[in-house]
Amino acid sequence: MHKPESDPTGLRTSTLDAVGTVEARLALITETMTEGIYDWTVPTDALYVSDRLKAILGITHPNFTSLEWGERVHPDDLPGFRAAVAKHFKGETDRVNHEYRIRRGAGDYFWIADSARCIRGEDGRAVRLIGAIRDITRRKLAEFKLVAASQAAEKARQQLDDALEAMSEGLVLFDADDRIVLCNSNYRRFFAVAGGAEIADMVKPGALLWDIMRAAHAKGMFPLFKGQDLETHIKRRKAQRHNPGGSIEQNLSDGRWIQINEHRTADGGTASVYTDVTEIKRREAELATKTAMLESISSRLAKYLPPQIHKSIFAGEESVEIAPKRKKLTIFFSDIAGFTDTVEALQSEELTSLLNQYLTEMSKIALEHGATVSKFIGDAILAFFGDPVSRGLNADALACVRMATAMQRRMRELQAIWQSSGLEQAFELRIGITTGYCTVGNFGSEDRLDYTVIGHAVNLAARLQQGAERGAILLDSETRSLVEGTVQTEERGPIQYKGLSRPVQVYAVAGLYEDREAQGRVIAVNRDGLRLLIDRDKLTGTARDEVIAALKGAIDKLSD
Repeated sequence: MHKPESDPTGLRTSTLDAVGTVEARLALITETMTEGIYDWTVPTDALYVSDRLKAILGITHPNFTSLEWGERVHPDDLPGFRAAVAKHFKGETDRVNHEYRIRRGAGDYFWIADSARCIRGEDGRAVRLIGAIRDITRRKLAEFKLVAASQAAEKARQQLDDALEAMSEGLVLFDADDRIVLCNSNYRRFFAVAGGAEIADMVKPGALLWDIMRAAHAKGMFPLFKGQDLETHIKRRKAQRHNPGGSIEQNLSDGRWIQINEHRTADGGTASVYTDVTEIKRREAELATKTAMLESISSRLAKYLPPQIHKSIFAGEESVEIAPKRKKLTIFFSDIAGFTDTVEALQSEELTSLLNQYLTEMSKIALEHGATVSKFIGDAILAFFGDPVSRGLNADALACVRMATAMQRRMRELQAIWQSSGLEQAFELRIGITTGYCTVGNFGSEDRLDYTVIGHAVNLAARLQQGAERGAILLDSETRSLVEGTVQTEERGPIQYKGLSRPVQVYAVAGLYEDREAQGRVIAVNRDGLRLLIDRDKLTGTARDEVIAALKGAIDKLSD
């Protein structure tokens, strides 16, 4: 039942109950909201703060004032906060929408979003400001990180641009469709200089490389491509870009040469570096010309030097200076018997042709056997074994004797050729070979050197050659001991030569056992610990049985 309207106490009680209910509901709503609510009565400076807002601000005491609110706002943000409220109070803004930092009860600052609206009195002045606060720290930190990342990205981009522009090469990045993503000004400049401003304007992000090349070709930028050759080149370039390897060189109409190096990127694009190699190409051409000239000079010089010395000098193994050394060598000396008499009967042209043919043939044989030909003295030849390369004393001496026998054989063949051409006088060689210590190396002045050999062994070889019969090869005793068992010799006895203090034991080469062995006339074995020579031509009568018995006895002793 209702109380009588005249009961003021009952009406007042009902009203109070309703207000209490509303306040309770309002408190419940503010508690469930994520925002905190405040209500600031401006004239009295009374400030209501919801429990949710107190929790957000970390406030524990009950009386929180507007003065304390202002003290908690970050000093850097306080002017902006006050300006936002003042503008709203003046009616310049529909509401307060401001973000700023405020100090929590624990003393740390965090970010809040303040959204408020004022209630105005009859005079239009703001009398109350009711607002909602929410914590936006996470969003602001995320924004700061995003801004920092954007700034870092922008800085990196600017650094990349600066780096690209600082490069002396042209650099361009293409996507998977061969369209420009970015490029530096040096890349664009290649087209501007050789193709013109119109082509350079095409070089920008989004442009297709092949369209640029076709337009540039139409302007004559690629002089080495004729007609459809460009399409063939483009087809080849496309294949190369899918499998880059090596570099590509391209000639431009302004005379420059460009070297292109490409790298496939992870997203299927292509990074290309364009390098101006014009100066390198010019130097390469100069170097090729100089190399050809040096090769020509070297080829001509080779005719004036022994092949071994020429090779060692140009390989840097032999120093071109006066520095002779003392070595044990095998010396070869030869000349043509009766050559002087023949010279008088020949014209100079005939003599030159004859002598050149003879020396050419002998030089070939010398080179085949590894001899160092020191010099030609008219028809005479001085050569030696053991320098600049030695195969050992025995091998050097044997090579020299084999060379001498080969020269004698070739000389007999040449005689037949010359006689068939009308030369009446038969040419025959006289050869002397010795082994001994000599001084070998460069002799002469600082301006002109001669690689040769001097010493007693050289003089003795010359004496043996002079004293040899026509077609003979004479050896001294040391050379004979080095080739014994391989070369068949005949003793000629001691001979006293002019200019030598005592007689020299001389031996004549009768042949090589290896030649007679090939004919079945001798049995020769010559190795470390065994030297066997059986001359079948000399085994007459009981000598053959005695040799067989000696060999059997030797076998029995080896078997014990």
